[in-house]
Amino acid sequence: MFNFGRKNKTKNAPAEEDSGKLSERLSGSRKSFGDRIKSALTFSKQLDDELFEELETLLLMADIGSDTTLEIIEELTSRARRKELRDPQQVMTALRSLLIERLKPYARPLIVDPEKRPCVVLVVGVNGVGKTTTIGKMARRCKDAGLSVMLAAGDTFRAAAVEQLKEWGQRNDIPVVAQATGADSASVIYDAMESAKARGVQILLADTAGRLHTKSNL
Repeated sequence: MFNFGRKNKTKNAPAEEDSGKLSERLSGSRKSFGDRIKSALTFSKQLDDELFEELETLLLMADIGSDTTLEIIEELTSRARRKELRDPQQVMTALRSLLIERLKPYARPLIVDPEKRPCVVLVVGVNGVGKTTTIGKMARRCKDAGLSVMLAAGDTFRAAAVEQLKEWGQRNDIPVVAQATGADSASVIYDAMESAKARGVQILLADTAGRLHTKSNL
């Protein structure tokens, strides 16, 4: 994801140990999705409507999106009807390939120009997709690459969002610019920008409130 134009600094043993623990804790969501898919296919003896309906439900629960899920399920069922897929293991392989195909066009390296500070990453998205958690992961990765990082708690709408980002900052020893819940998010980002410039910070990761069609003020 990141291309920093430099080699990673050598990490000491405690940093490697902490990174390993963090990776282990964050692996739960990956395993949960993969294990559920694998379980559905393992216990299915035939390719029928019930199996594909279960796969559709699991993809939707994993926030794949309704349109993408429908396209994937239609492709799988079409291949099954043509006898291109004959058993659950082949469905698993095909599903993996279809998911990778859809992700590839969006894979872009984040190139950080060391002469332009800060590089601002504004994280946006709908409610509940893991923006704040993702910022925590990105912050750790940036720091491990030897870059100076700052976090901006721009999600002043969701309860405990500011505290959650502060916790990520504390875990990784990264400064967080924040105000109280309900504050003007634009002012938080502005303050963070000014602070990052003053300190010569290279990466500013800014959180934002989740967008909902039922909340016109967002």
